[in-house]
Amino acid sequence: MKDLFLIRHAHAGPYLLPDESRKLSIRGVEEAQELKSIFMNNNFPDGFWYISNTNRTIETAEILMVNVQKSGDSVDEYWYHATGPQYVEKIVSSPHDIIYLVAHNPSISYAASYFSGEMIQMETSSCVHLHWPQATTWDEIIKGSAVVNFIH
Repeated sequence: MKDLFLIRHAHAGPYLLPDESRKLSIRGVEEAQELKSIFMNNNFPDGFWYISNTNRTIETAEILMVNVQKSGDSVDEYWYHATGPQYVEKIVSSPHDIIYLVAHNPSISYAASYFSGEMIQMETSSCVHLHWPQATTWDEIIKGSAVVNFIH
């Protein structure tokens, strides 16, 4: 079984700083807290967290991970610069069965669309849960093969 939770960062503040330095806006904090409530009510499984190294993705992840058991995390600039196809490539090369990815558009929407076979446009603080009940390795994952369990 493989599970992938794709999470677009919550709403960021204005472009007064370089893009990577932008923090969550008040609206963004509220969005992330709302998504956190959904996570808590659904008892999502423990997993490995990949997080882009920008302030807004780190802040979003920190809100979501409060009181959450995880198998580890990685903060990496890769997710800020990578294209959608590169997201897919990195995900399917992961050694982890359950992945949470907090990252950016348009690449995260591309990955959601690729794996689901549906056009998915992720808004700020949205989450798509993709599930492969029969998969034992990421090598088995092909375009359009995911079961979409949750979209917020």
